[in-house]
Amino acid sequence: MKKEYKCVQFDFDANTMEILNGTVGIYNLDDIDKCSVMNEEAKFKGKSKPFSHQVLGGTTFFTTLGEPRIYVGLKITLKNGDILAIYTSENPTGINTDQYHKDRALAQKIETIIKEKVA
Repeated sequence: MKKEYKCVQFDFDANTMEILNGTVGIYNLDDIDKCSVMNEEAKFKGKSKPFSHQVLGGTTFFTTLGEPRIYVGLKITLKNGDILAIYTSENPTGINTDQYHKDRALAQKIETIIKEKVA
């Protein structure tokens, strides 16, 4: 059985997931230790370890330059300590925008699937 999203595809028969947006590759679901939905500051995406520059959701703060742009996604920690990212945001977004809520809902749906399969 397969389940496909724009950012990740699951093959439950092979017990794998293929990340399409984030840490691209095919990974075994048995290797996952934990996962959680997070927001990453857009200017650090791809420039540092995934989700090492987080922005808290639901907390709106402004600087003189405005609200930070973010990518919504899932931080996945493997049993060997490696960190993977699945980004549900295709483009940077702001907190509490329509796009943010759509990206977050998709991330939560994917998180539920992963937690059910690795529990």
